[in-house]
Amino acid sequence: MTLYPANKQLTDYPQIQGEFPFLLSINELTRPFPAHRHDFLECSLVLEGEGWEVVNGIRHRMTPGTFTFLLPFQVHELGVEPGKSLRLYNCMFDREWLTFGMNGGGLLGKLLFREEGGDAYVQLAAEETAEIAGLFHSMEREVAEHGRWSREMVRLKLSELLIRFDRFCGPRGIIRTGDLPERGSVWPAIRHIQYHYREELTLASLAKEFGFSIPYLSAEIKRKTGMNFLALLHSIRIQHACGLLLSTSLTGMDIAAEAGFNSYKAFMRNFRAAMGMTPGEYRRENQEFRE
Repeated sequence: MTLYPANKQLTDYPQIQGEFPFLLSINELTRPFPAHRHDFLECSLVLEGEGWEVVNGIRHRMTPGTFTFLLPFQVHELGVEPGKSLRLYNCMFDREWLTFGMNGGGLLGKLLFREEGGDAYVQLAAEETAEIAGLFHSMEREVAEHGRWSREMVRLKLSELLIRFDRFCGPRGIIRTGDLPERGSVWPAIRHIQYHYREELTLASLAKEFGFSIPYLSAEIKRKTGMNFLALLHSIRIQHACGLLLSTSLTGMDIAAEAGFNSYKAFMRNFRAAMGMTPGEYRRENQEFRE
């Protein structure tokens, strides 16, 4: 039997509000954190201690100044040596929330399209570490104070954080026109699903567009994400629908269409299966989070 790393979603963290899919914390790791993947973005900065991280099978050291940025569905695990600990800022957030209102995500959209082989981390000098720690701290303060425009300030500071990460990475950070993916990599196809889930997508059309056989693409999507093609597609669509339920007054039928479902019946069936309730119940239950 094939064992897949655990899948985590932002909805697994009850402290994250639907309209504000962002969580920032300082954590202390004293034992290994097992391999897992998730549907959101994550970045971290080591403040103290020493440990290690494995991203898609590649291991690197973590020491003060290690700045990591992980894309959705990248498999990663963390660890420390016995008797040691690792203290770090950890930030988790939703891609759509970050790029909301941007045409195609702009510069950040390109940054989020880094290739599978691109850098997942950089090691910062002491002065650079202090600057990035300052950005994390300012976001932490905005969240705690919950003042006027706090969410927008967090989004702006987070955007600066990721742009700085790309600057530290250098030319490899952003995919430029003409760059080719690693031969056989299905990550471009997975990212295509993430950006075009509102369209009529099928495994066959995706395989044809990216030059894979259907069985190969199906198996690789399962291996990379822990979900089959339809489960992955529906998961992304439901995530978008949840955001619309909390941030708009659109009807269920309009949300179904906007999220990419070809029928209201299919939307209802998949939403109930994923969330354990109807869209209307989800909206009512989370009414307190709407501003």
